[in-house]
Amino acid sequence: MRLFGSARRETPVDESAVAASRAADRAEAAFRSAYGTAPAGVWWSPATVPLLGDHFGGADARVLSVALPWGAAAALAPADGAAVEVRTTRSPARAVRFTARRPPRRVPDWAAAVPAVLSAPEHAGNGLRVMLDLGPFDAAPALTAACAVLLAATELHRGADAAADRTALARTARDLLADRIAPDTADAVPDTALRAAADHAFLLDGGTGRGRSLPLPLGAAGLRLLVVDAATTLPERLAADRRAEYARAAAALGVSSLREVTDLAEALAALDDAVLRQRVRHAVTETHRVNAVVGLLHAGAAEEMGPALSTAHLSLRDAFATACPRLDTAADTAVRRGARGARMAGSGRRAVALVPAERVDPVGAGIRAAFTARRWPPPLLGVAEPAQGARRLR
Repeated sequence: MRLFGSARRETPVDESAVAASRAADRAEAAFRSAYGTAPAGVWWSPATVPLLGDHFGGADARVLSVALPWGAAAALAPADGAAVEVRTTRSPARAVRFTARRPPRRVPDWAAAVPAVLSAPEHAGNGLRVMLDLGPFDAAPALTAACAVLLAATELHRGADAAADRTALARTARDLLADRIAPDTADAVPDTALRAAADHAFLLDGGTGRGRSLPLPLGAAGLRLLVVDAATTLPERLAADRRAEYARAAAALGVSSLREVTDLAEALAALDDAVLRQRVRHAVTETHRVNAVVGLLHAGAAEEMGPALSTAHLSLRDAFATACPRLDTAADTAVRRGARGARMAGSGRRAVALVPAERVDPVGAGIRAAFTARRWPPPLLGVAEPAQGARRLR
């Protein structure tokens, strides 16, 4: 894994700055400094990025995503009383304090999801001290941190066996974080963060809540993921508008979910609304793309998934109307410079490209140059292979 800065900073950021082991070092050192004692342990959760299936239009999307090598480390220890105190290595003197009965009124963004995962009965009433180390380059750092804290608190309060049941833990995370997770943008997928295996993608069925790992050995295939963080966002209302259009289209077609549509031509002919036809076109073809890539991964042909990424991007831009000029530029430039495929991912902040290892530097340079030419703020670029999910580090 590598993180690169912008064209204004030619030297790559030291890999250790975001590696799990160094994040654990920082979290443990800050914990000792703040509390004068060692934590009970340090736990880790990776950031995630969707490859396909996000922006489907409904909560029943089948999202294919991967865990990334960067994320959040959480150093924890039990504390007397019922209060939870959360700090971060970026501002260790500032603490967020709350109890199950008295949730915090104001919470900084980085700690916003922690009270939710500690609201379950098995955690409520148990005092904790928490020190978080939040890595860069994460579209949903609060959710990443919450997954690390949930794993740690589960092991501390219920034991290692409960923490090892990742299917149940992911279900708990989805329930407790339901009002913070946007399944149709999938900036954070708790199931992937908690259940992912190295060199694998994770497929989550939003309709059933079931998930499974699929082999994605990019390193063995001579490929890498290039994640582009453009620090942009889509309009706040866009996701809600698309969900409403999805529901209207499903109702007009007499189905409960657009996943039930098997004949696209027939469905399009049945709709008078041109906008709904476009949304249905995207939803149905995105389902086909997810299915096709799942088949490729089962067949050991990960190197052939690139075109599905690019056609997904075009569909998002043209049929789903989620255009984002900076991510369009990133995806288009990546493909022109040698990527196998590229698309926007999630809420409009990131794009992801499938790139041959030997083309990573030229593709990254091309994207930076394209942003500079348009006088846009330089993007942050991260190079990764599918990483291992959440775990205890020490």
